[in-house]
Amino acid sequence: MARPWSDRWNRLKQDVTWTDLAADVIGKILMGLGAGALLAAYVQPYGWCLIGTGLIVSLVVKAKYWKRFWA
Repeated sequence: MARPWSDRWNRLKQDVTWTDLAADVIGKILMGLGAGALLAAYVQPYGWCLIGTGLIVSLVVKAKYWKRFWA
């Protein structure tokens, strides 16, 4: 049976540095930008829809933790 994600994170979190996390995020951003550049002509008609959907998803996540953050 597979381990839960929390077990994996607990095992690794002592070794992970902020530099590692930042490098991982930068790598994902670069991959996303590259994929966006390759697919730009195809997704252009849906650009505003994608931006709006991303904004809604972000707001939903922020709303989930809003009270806990400001408590």
